[in-house]
Amino acid sequence: MKKLLSLAVLSGSIALAGCQTPYTPGLAYSDMAAPVDVRDNAVPCTKEGSATMKNYLGLVATGDASTAAAKQSAGIAKVGTVDVEFTNILGLYGKTTTTVCGE
Repeated sequence: MKKLLSLAVLSGSIALAGCQTPYTPGLAYSDMAAPVDVRDNAVPCTKEGSATMKNYLGLVATGDASTAAAKQSAGIAKVGTVDVEFTNILGLYGKTTTTVCGE
């Protein structure tokens, strides 16, 4: 019985570890920013656009945090830099914002 309980706890821990971001989030709160590799970042930053998605209770996710949506929001044709910011509070609320800078 003890082995079964240990297996259940281990399985639950793995399931609750979550996969919201490729970065190591904090258990209670996370607020992280990360760059995204851009092949030609010699483009000047004359425009900046952002796109956001939100996650509620780990059950419902809404929005579009894609690079394409961020480009479209500012009318960017050539991308210079892309940054992504992740916020997570107890796994109950999550927000991902992609910011694109270019011309």
